[in-house]
Amino acid sequence: MTSIRTLRTFISVAQCGGFAAASGKIGLTPAGVSQQMRQLEDGLGNPLFDRIGKTVSLNERGLRFLPRARQLIEQFDELMSSPEDEDDPVGSIDVEAVASAMSLLVRATLQARDRFPRLTIRPAVGYSVDLSARVESGQSNAAVAVRSLRPIAAGTLWTTLYHEPFVFMAHRQSSQGQDMASLMRSRLFLRPSRGTHTGGLIDRFLKDQGITFSDSLEMNLSRTLVEMVEQDAGVTILPLGRYSSWEESPKLRIERLDFAGGQREIGFLENERKRHLTSHVRRLLLANCAL
Repeated sequence: MTSIRTLRTFISVAQCGGFAAASGKIGLTPAGVSQQMRQLEDGLGNPLFDRIGKTVSLNERGLRFLPRARQLIEQFDELMSSPEDEDDPVGSIDVEAVASAMSLLVRATLQARDRFPRLTIRPAVGYSVDLSARVESGQSNAAVAVRSLRPIAAGTLWTTLYHEPFVFMAHRQSSQGQDMASLMRSRLFLRPSRGTHTGGLIDRFLKDQGITFSDSLEMNLSRTLVEMVEQDAGVTILPLGRYSSWEESPKLRIERLDFAGGQREIGFLENERKRHLTSHVRRLLLANCAL
């Protein structure tokens, strides 16, 4: 008979893209993961994976079985965490966060481990452009994410946590005596991808202010952009992370930008199917943001 643990392993393999990747997430050896998946396939009487050498991927049957497995796990977790057990939730959830909020999520996770020993939280970092879709589809149960321009999808819950102001950054020494507009024209503009919500807000600001730039380089790693500015490779405009230490860097000149909509809203997006578990994380996040 297929166990709940085996179904959880199957879902982890589907999310991670292979036995080896899933093994690190769930604390089994790759051989142990493979054995569980063989047992699952034997129990169902059908193969769920295409195996080519060491590469493993879900086949058509596996893709059809995945949403059913997720539904069974959700029903089991909800059964094990009844309203009467509000102070002692039972189950496991995957919660992701944008890089700038990862320390906040980890802090809440550690607090939850102390308060709710039967609630397992698996934190992970994710790209802001993907997080909303992952929560909506159930690939993640919740995420600390950037609020997008589109409406919050049905079946999800949004709670605002805090706002991040946009700032202009340049190398402190080499930028002396020059304003932002002249630096944007003369230096390489290191920018977040235009395809992201953050990139769109920056584009709108530059257009509204009539600021032009001669050359640019796009990437989605804010930390790398800041490091390049510290090395005097160019200038950038970024949201100032609530938990970043950028303002402490002696190499950086940082100017806060004042414009309509010039903040990035960070919040907690939950898939309502596991709200009975993610609500505990939400309350811890709100408490930490209030400090």
